[in-house]
Amino acid sequence: MLFNSALSEAGVAPETVAIILHKTNLPRFRQVLPWLVENRPDLFDAYQSVHSDSATSTLRRRDHAASFVPNGSGTLVFAGLYRKIAAELVPTAELYSDPRFVELERDYGAVDTAPTRHIAERQEQYRFVFRLCPELSDLRGRLVIKSPPGRTYTRLAERLDAEIFALLPEPVFSAPVPDWRDLVLSAAEVRLLPASWRARLSEWRGIYLILDETDGGRYVGSAYGEANIYGRWRAHVSGEQGVTAELGHRKTSALRFSLLERLGPDTSMEDVVARETQWKKRLHTIEFGLNRQ
Repeated sequence: MLFNSALSEAGVAPETVAIILHKTNLPRFRQVLPWLVENRPDLFDAYQSVHSDSATSTLRRRDHAASFVPNGSGTLVFAGLYRKIAAELVPTAELYSDPRFVELERDYGAVDTAPTRHIAERQEQYRFVFRLCPELSDLRGRLVIKSPPGRTYTRLAERLDAEIFALLPEPVFSAPVPDWRDLVLSAAEVRLLPASWRARLSEWRGIYLILDETDGGRYVGSAYGEANIYGRWRAHVSGEQGVTAELGHRKTSALRFSLLERLGPDTSMEDVVARETQWKKRLHTIEFGLNRQ
């Protein structure tokens, strides 16, 4: 089945639709972009409100935009059908005074919408206002297409004529949780984690490392209580300052989280704490890091 057939069945003419393929080449932002659709639609709306000159030309000619975001290797998942409410040419200084652009760059690595970059490059830019449509809402997070070749990220629906690669039983706005050895998250990403990731991390007990990006300070901690790893990490980022004696003097926005060792769900508290002590000794985080006796 073709995506255009789904549009037509919903009463939307493909000739009125531009396809936005959010195929960002920013690795960090690529991971969190689907999470924004699900958990921070306000930030996704801001990100989708500005475009390159060629994309702007395409979007100005269309009444609707069908957005797709990364969904694993070589595929994109349907984020929704949006109706274009406005396309306004505004001063870039005014456009990028929106604090959401600062948050996108600072917390999630969206440097392609960085305010300082665009204000320096141009005087004016088009700002799009899109509103999520009820049409095809049941396919959000479920309809998957293969990522088409080419760098152009906006296409005309009738020309792309994308084939539906998969139709998932439940909405999935996130890739599977990576191997625990590869897991590295910022504080902002911990706050934004999708439900499937939260559930998996809540199953894991283990020893974790917190790194302060400002000076390389390291803290070793352990998780064995309610919600396990996710519970501990969520507690660490619950406010603007850390929650331990030393981390309490540091801003959580600069913290990065990773796992040193994953332990079984039945590992006793005593064994977890013993492993934590061993890691503190190996990494010398009591003498030279952010742990205390």
